[in-house]
Amino acid sequence: MSQWQEQRPSEEFYRVLDPDGNVVGEVPDVDEETLTRMYRTMVTSREFDEKALRMQRRGEVSIVARATGEEAVSCGSAAALEEGDWCFPSYRQTPAALYWGADMARAIAGMMGAEPETVDEHLPVEEEPPVSFTPVYVPLAVNVTNAVGSAMVDRFRGTDAVTMSYIGDGSTSQGDFHEALNFAGVFDAPAVTVCQNNQWAISVPAHRQTAAETFAQKAVAHGVPYDRVDGNDVLAVYAKAKEHCERARNGEGAGYIEAVTYRMVEHNTADEESVYRDADEREYWEDKDPIDRLETFLLRTGVLEEGDPERIREEVRDEIQDAVDEARDVPVSDPETMFEHHLHEESGGSWTREHQRQELRAERNGENPFTDFTGEGLE
Repeated sequence: MSQWQEQRPSEEFYRVLDPDGNVVGEVPDVDEETLTRMYRTMVTSREFDEKALRMQRRGEVSIVARATGEEAVSCGSAAALEEGDWCFPSYRQTPAALYWGADMARAIAGMMGAEPETVDEHLPVEEEPPVSFTPVYVPLAVNVTNAVGSAMVDRFRGTDAVTMSYIGDGSTSQGDFHEALNFAGVFDAPAVTVCQNNQWAISVPAHRQTAAETFAQKAVAHGVPYDRVDGNDVLAVYAKAKEHCERARNGEGAGYIEAVTYRMVEHNTADEESVYRDADEREYWEDKDPIDRLETFLLRTGVLEEGDPERIREEVRDEIQDAVDEARDVPVSDPETMFEHHLHEESGGSWTREHQRQELRAERNGENPFTDFTGEGLE
């Protein structure tokens, strides 16, 4: 037995559908329209990832972090939200945003280098989504802290809104995560935190990230109710997320979910996964593909008919291409805007920032920023 087989996660978790699409648990009360929406969302996310990867390879997009293989986690959990709720995503929750009607053209334009003001000018929002999404968080775990703060605002206002946030297995080692869960537990914040345990924090495997048996049990120390679910089973994720959202909505406090899934691709396009993972590991998890699992179930139950999956894929590809075409018409913003809206802006900013700004200008003028840049004028 290989090392990864010995250290793969325990399957002691909540499950509705097994990897072959068989019902092994209680199917949640979900109508056919919602089931189809979940399926279409996950297919869209997968196709969106593939398109984004091809654009990155051509140089149209600088970097891409795909959700391939993990679609059920954010799709199933986001589906448990309701109008008026909030979502604080990190960089791998494309399915959550798509489920609630994210504008793909706007997202792609941003990935291609257009700043928000430019995107708004050329692709104005026609209708606000029912669930409010914050911009994607790249700093690890701080979105969970901010989500708990947002949830407390809604509690003070007397609304029944729920705030959901996402964190990876590796990010549970950040202090922000524990501070957030502790605060949520003490003050009964209507916040639901979803840990997307995809087995790898870039190149660090989960078993080296924590000595705890599961990431779910980290909630025990903070007095927050928790569940551990099969993260490749969208119905299991939805069922438990719904329970935690209803508790929070009823004033019963925070909730926490560990969704056991797998990152089937690189961490992002700056990463080379073959350096630290075996091909056998990926093959093992490919048999647990969340889209295949739901598709099999929907075909067996008659929600989908033969031919529907390919028809949906073709429709989705056309929609994505239309979005790409729209995004390509949005002008790329001046790179120097990256230096704007920083702390201490009114005092002229830091020496480091101005140094970097002048280096960029040197490079754009065809000069070598390491030999031609003198730093003249900097204080």
